[in-house]
Amino acid sequence: MRDIALILHVAAGVVAVVFGPLAIVFTLRRRGLTWAGETYHWAVAIVCLSALVMVPYDWGGLWVFWPISIASYLFVYFGQRAAENPGGLWYRGVLRGYGGGWIALWTAILVVGIPDHPWTWAIPIVVGSLIIEYLCFRPIPAWTRV
Repeated sequence: MRDIALILHVAAGVVAVVFGPLAIVFTLRRRGLTWAGETYHWAVAIVCLSALVMVPYDWGGLWVFWPISIASYLFVYFGQRAAENPGGLWYRGVLRGYGGGWIALWTAILVVGIPDHPWTWAIPIVVGSLIIEYLCFRPIPAWTRV
């Protein structure tokens, strides 16, 4: 079971990392939910579910992935909800939701890839959050058009 979960986790993770930026750009450009957003949502859902399946096999080393998985999925879920109902400040929900999920994915990648240097985990959080918040408060005019 663990091997199947790991294969699904890696494959869906690659799809999620690739489709995260596409989901943001296409959703903001179209002003609504797109195929890229749906693909990103389901890829993150598979990543998170497979992570939750794998954690009990090595609780001491992987317990941190439970909150990261739950937060990642919730970010993407709320981004998708904002994309489904554009209006008002909808673009902030898309940016923070889809973008926050993408940041969480990269944080998890660094937790696994560079476990001996925890300070590197802050890089995607700080850089990504600054970019997202900048775009939230200085949106492209097409996003705010009614």
